[in-house]
Amino acid sequence: MAGTIFVLLVVIILAGLAVRSIQKQKKSGGCGGSCSGCSGACMYHTKDMKK
Repeated sequence: MAGTIFVLLVVIILAGLAVRSIQKQKKSGGCGGSCSGCSGACMYHTKDMKK
């Protein structure tokens, strides 16, 4: 039983860290680099390519 609780806590912590990372990235306006899933892929990378 203790092992199950420990694994559950680890999963919850990792999920929280993932959500926090995504929120910080969205607030900074940064690009995640996954262009295939991004509706604004052309908008983000055309600026970088012109430099």
